[in-house]
Amino acid sequence: MSNYHLEIKIISRGKGQSIAHSMSYITGRNLSECNGKMYHHQRNDVLYCKIFQPSNAPPEYSDLQTLCDAINNAEKRRDSRTARQFIGSLPNELPLIENVKIVHKFVEHNLVSKGLCAVVAIHEGRNPDDPSKNNPHVHIIVSTRTVGPDGFSEKKAYEYNRKNWIWIWRKRWADVQNHAYERNGLDIRVTHESLKDQGVDRAPIPHLSRADWEKEQRGEHTLAGDKRREIEDRNKERMCYHQSTRERKRTWTLTR
Repeated sequence: MSNYHLEIKIISRGKGQSIAHSMSYITGRNLSECNGKMYHHQRNDVLYCKIFQPSNAPPEYSDLQTLCDAINNAEKRRDSRTARQFIGSLPNELPLIENVKIVHKFVEHNLVSKGLCAVVAIHEGRNPDDPSKNNPHVHIIVSTRTVGPDGFSEKKAYEYNRKNWIWIWRKRWADVQNHAYERNGLDIRVTHESLKDQGVDRAPIPHLSRADWEKEQRGEHTLAGDKRREIEDRNKERMCYHQSTRERKRTWTLTR
C-alpha cells in the first residue's frame, strides 16, 4: 500500500545533537567527533549510501569523516545548527533501483543544484512477517552552508529556514515518487496534502522510531505502537461506518 511521509528536522548543537553521531547513525559507519569522541552504529539494514556534492566541492569531501569534520569546523558557535535532516518514506511497490532513482532526482534537483552537500542512506525497514508492510525509507543529512572549491561558505544559506521551503520540498518529494510510479506503469499516486485538505475522514497514522519498531518486531508492545494500533482501529471503525451508511443510502434509493 502506497504511503507518503516526509519530515524535516534540524541537527543542533544547542540541543546536544552531533553531526558525527547523526551521520554514523544513518550510515552505520564509525565516525569521530572533533573532540575525539567516537560513534559506533552497526547496522545491517542500510541498502544504499552515498555522498552528494556540487562538482566544484573539494574532492576530499567525498570521504565521510572529512566531510563531517568540515561541517563541524565551519561552525564556531556552541549552539550552531550544523545540518538539516530529511526522513522520507519510499514506495514499497518499487524495487531498490527505482527508489535510488527517486532519491537521486530529489537530492540533485533540490539540494545539490543549490550548492549544498548531502549524505544519503536508504534503510530497508523490513517486516519479517509480511513483506507488503515493509517500510523502506531514506535519511538525507544536508549542510546548512553552500560549498565551493575553498570549502563551506562563511555565510549560512538562511533562505532555507523559511517555512515555504517545507511546503516546496514536501510537494517535490511527492512529485518524484509519482513520476516513478508512472514510469513503472503503476496506477498509484501519493500526495503531500494533509488528509483534511484531501477531504478524507481518517486520522494520520504516526511513524514509529527505529527503537520502537525493533521492539514491536520482537513482539514487545510500546506506547507509540499502542497509539498507532488505537488510531488504526478507529480508522477501521470510521471506514466501516461510512461503508454501511453508503450501503443504506444505496438500498433506500433502490427501494424508493
